[in-house]
Amino acid sequence: MILTIDVGNTSTGIAIFDNDKIIYKNKLLTPQEADSYFLNNLINKKFDIDFIIISSVVPFINKSLENSLIKKFNIKPIFINHKTKTGLKIKIKNPEELGEDRIANSCGALHFFSPPLLVIDSGTATTFDVINKDFEYVGGVIYPGIDISIQSLANNTAKLEKIKFEIPQSPIGKDTVESIRAGIYYTYVGGIRYLIKEYKKIFSQDTKVILTGGLIKYFKDKIKEIDLCESDLIYYGLNSILKRLI
Repeated sequence: MILTIDVGNTSTGIAIFDNDKIIYKNKLLTPQEADSYFLNNLINKKFDIDFIIISSVVPFINKSLENSLIKKFNIKPIFINHKTKTGLKIKIKNPEELGEDRIANSCGALHFFSPPLLVIDSGTATTFDVINKDFEYVGGVIYPGIDISIQSLANNTAKLEKIKFEIPQSPIGKDTVESIRAGIYYTYVGGIRYLIKEYKKIFSQDTKVILTGGLIKYFKDKIKEIDLCESDLIYYGLNSILKRLI
């Protein structure tokens, strides 16, 4: 069995694979320290784990997570980075700047489709990652996620209180809260569709578009250009990377 772990800025999730099938998943808020208590809550059943592979964008937690995993499973985990032999050629100016989650997502997309590919991850941040027909990661975009956008607006506007995001019923807001929700949501939908159009002009109209991330539920039925919605994309990517390494 393969334990895949995604350590994100907001949450840490796991998926356990048995013969390429996910048999267990869980997710908790990312702690300041990944001690045994945290790990036991994250994996609260007994599994015979053979390998562990991790994507982490929170460097300060890595050592405590590694120690806790060794203690629990007696297995030294593999942390991926831009140097990991994934089969993906990273063709950007500074490969070391590329987030491990974006590498894993890209490999996850390659599990489902042949390139060219566009991977959209909607979470704390919204990212677009592009893989060309030669299996080269060539770049993308990053911009604030929905929750960050709402929080930033509230934090910098005296009369606004914290707003919980909900999908608006209409682009015409009838009060301040509705107007903010509508403004942010429809701007995101429009922006995503525009970027998809531009990337397809650059690469190919046959470019497959994959949507993933914690906010996938907001967009999966609103953007017809999306070919696949897969919330577990990063885990499939980590699983495929691990199989290349063993």
